[in-house]
Amino acid sequence: MTTNDNKSCIEAGILDNALVMIAVLEEKGRVISWNHAAETITGYSRDEVIGSDTIWKYLYPDKEYRKSVTQKIADILRKENYFENLETTIRTRSGNSRIILWNTKKIIDGGKPRSIAVGIDVTTERDAKAFRDSIIDNAFVLIAVLDPNGRIQVWNKAAEMITGYSANDVIGRQDIWKKLYPDAEYRRGITQKVSQIISEHNYFENFETTIHARNGEQRLLSWNTRQIGSGGRFHEIAIAKDITEQRKAEEALVAYMTEMTMRLKQPVGIISNTLLESAQLMKTGMLSHDEIIMVFKGQAQNAAQIEANIGEFQKAIVEKNRAIPEAYRKFLEG
Repeated sequence: MTTNDNKSCIEAGILDNALVMIAVLEEKGRVISWNHAAETITGYSRDEVIGSDTIWKYLYPDKEYRKSVTQKIADILRKENYFENLETTIRTRSGNSRIILWNTKKIIDGGKPRSIAVGIDVTTERDAKAFRDSIIDNAFVLIAVLDPNGRIQVWNKAAEMITGYSANDVIGRQDIWKKLYPDAEYRRGITQKVSQIISEHNYFENFETTIHARNGEQRLLSWNTRQIGSGGRFHEIAIAKDITEQRKAEEALVAYMTEMTMRLKQPVGIISNTLLESAQLMKTGMLSHDEIIMVFKGQAQNAAQIEANIGEFQKAIVEKNRAIPEAYRKFLEG
């Protein structure tokens, strides 16, 4: 066997055992090489593919989609003699869809032009990314990811809803913080405090700030941050929970307790004094049996009225403040 034969065998072995689709095409698209990974990914054997250009109709059965892919490739090849990272979705023999990332290069083989098409199956990665994006987008908390320069890379739907600023308004920018914290003194104070906490702990937890939403409304947020990344290049992920309603509910509870204390102090004091005075009179025999019963009934009615007033007040607090924590809600409704 000659050196060239050995070289050809080695090259064939490399092509066939590569973990990516590799197809060699003639100038008009006829397939002259179809490796094992191409067979595995598409479900079509080399015997079915070699010497024909019909495989593309099988991989792209939708005529309109196939036309758009062909047009896109033609547009690219008009400017360059290759294309990189062209993403398309193929239909496999079994009917499944796979996302393929294509790269091509033109070569001259035996004096004839050839195109090598390398396809990487990125379906799993894209599905994983779509899943992550779905979780991020559907989370009930503001999620923002910042690059090392402080530019926003991720801004989820909750961030849009809470702040009023869309992802298009903030992605790739870092001026959102001036909009959320328009007061320069307040913004400077937050920046200094955040810098101090991060220098000591590299992150912060439950850090509360008040932002100004796009509509002018003020919202109280509780922030948590973490660094993500590796290789010396880190991003900051900031997660914020809108606790505006929760804080209002907590303040309502404090107001409720203060108000009830004031309301109860006087009537409870009256009942207490009346019973103590009645007890003294009973000791000296100055109250008849009927008078004693009348005193007890009167104070029982007073106590019942206090209980009714408390019930009405509790109900009003619960109905007005839906963000009251569940434990307190059960107590107030009980």
